[in-house]
Amino acid sequence: MIYELFLPIKIVAGIDSFQRLSVETEQRKIKRPFIIYSRSAIASQLNIFKQELPNAHFYEISKGEPTTFELEKALAELIVNNCDGVIAIGGGSVIDLAKAVAVFAVNPNLSLNDIPNLAELHRLPFIAVPTTAGTGSEATKVTVITDEKLQKKVNPAHPSFIPDVVILDAMLTVNVPPPVTSFTALDALTHAIEAFVSTKANTMSDFFAKEAISCISRNIETVFVQPDNMEARQQLLMGSFYAGIAFSNSSTNLAHATGRALGVKFHMPHGQCVALMHPFVIQYSLESAYERYEEIAKIIGLNSTQFLSGYLDELNRKQYIWKSAQQIAPLLTDEVIEQLAEQTLSGNGILTNRKVPNIEDIEVIFKQLRKRLQIEGGIVEWQQCQVEK
Repeated sequence: MIYELFLPIKIVAGIDSFQRLSVETEQRKIKRPFIIYSRSAIASQLNIFKQELPNAHFYEISKGEPTTFELEKALAELIVNNCDGVIAIGGGSVIDLAKAVAVFAVNPNLSLNDIPNLAELHRLPFIAVPTTAGTGSEATKVTVITDEKLQKKVNPAHPSFIPDVVILDAMLTVNVPPPVTSFTALDALTHAIEAFVSTKANTMSDFFAKEAISCISRNIETVFVQPDNMEARQQLLMGSFYAGIAFSNSSTNLAHATGRALGVKFHMPHGQCVALMHPFVIQYSLESAYERYEEIAKIIGLNSTQFLSGYLDELNRKQYIWKSAQQIAPLLTDEVIEQLAEQTLSGNGILTNRKVPNIEDIEVIFKQLRKRLQIEGGIVEWQQCQVEK
């Protein structure tokens, strides 16, 4: 069997490695960088970046996940300011927008749907500096943009979306609010687990998936209770990066498919939605990928594969994921669940699940989520969430 592995050309990692940004920019011969950033993520370092890159034009991303409207706005600003390279400093939303900007600045007549069909695709030089540990977007060949007209997330894939340089510095993750730290870390863990059980998993993606599961599971709770523990933060950031490589070279599956539908419907952060869905997806898929889930359980240090979905349920409880979404429980009517199931089936991640679901299966998964969220205080015996059909 033949495998392919797509990676960033260069990775710079370690505490304070963000100070290498000006050197990496010069090496890429970028004279007028277009820097897309999130103010909330780099508030304390913003002046440092401006001093290090005096010729740069800074573009602050709007709140929320990137949309086709924001893409058009950013492209117009890049063109007006004659920028010749793109730098992303922020979380997954910032990096996803920057990927699209780097590509469409050179290919203005393309659409998002055209991109996966192209064998070769030129773009502007592109550097990514993630500030969350995370989405793994800095390692992936996928960008996620919400098409506002269709009210649907579009996630085209192409190797040209992978940055030339990635700088991994946990110092930049310190300003991230605790809920976002939890959402993104659980998203990264889901990336790694789903990459490992994907029907497209291969020897190389497995290597990175297992390393990601190890890094993230050993450090996710430490970072939550000790937010100033920089060693744990750096390990979490590395785990997120490894997970990005893994799922970019295999795939995510049903937790992401259902999570995307939930996020579009209720305008909730992606990582939060994926974390909400993942325990129920594992419960549904367990028998179809038992040996793979068993290996994951051993990496985490669990006594049995049967405890894996319960482990994720407990992580969600400890990090207030269930509580964070309790307000949507009454909105998850049977009619809305039908819509979510249809939206799930129309997206990616169905055929890469070891057990391919039908619409009734997906409705059951969303009903299990509803049941879980209805429990006051976010505490429930795991078995109670498994009985609703």
